[in-house]
Amino acid sequence: MPFDALVAPPQPLSLFDEIADREIAPVSLEVLAAHKQAQLERFAPSFWYRHQPILPAALLGSVACMAVSGGVTQRMALGSGVSGWLTLAWMCVIAMLVGAGVFRVRAGSHWEERWVPAEWLRGLGVPEQIAVLARELSRQVPGTALVLGELKQEHVVLDPYLLLERDGEQVCLGIWDGGEVIACASRPQ
Repeated sequence: MPFDALVAPPQPLSLFDEIADREIAPVSLEVLAAHKQAQLERFAPSFWYRHQPILPAALLGSVACMAVSGGVTQRMALGSGVSGWLTLAWMCVIAMLVGAGVFRVRAGSHWEERWVPAEWLRGLGVPEQIAVLARELSRQVPGTALVLGELKQEHVVLDPYLLLERDGEQVCLGIWDGGEVIACASRPQ
């Protein structure tokens, strides 16, 4: 039919166009990617975590070396009990170092993303300026979902961010660390 084009439904705007129409400047996805990579490097696994099989060997080797050096020293001192006490003291120092966490076995970190309802943002610790914008956009832009990304190390959340997502498009609304906002989507002044 020749007039079908006149009654065709309008094409929906992309998520970026919807955000631009509201005069909001989102956090650049390049800034988010650079931040995520920097945080992964900052919270990388410790040397001892990457080389776990050698940790027991190193500790046992240290104890064996202490025992041998104590025996050699005692032989040289000809019956003096001082070297035995020195060996015991050295073993106690090593035990205190292990107990104090000098040989930390810190796991690496990884990013996890999950969908969250807008009502949960306050309870999840999202800073208010990011949460207000996220709730507003999730109400005004149809078909969107909020995605909370979290850098986790073992069971600790280190560095979250919030995305607005629709049909595979993502817009970063903010990055924060504790109470400090690192980057936030904003309206021009």
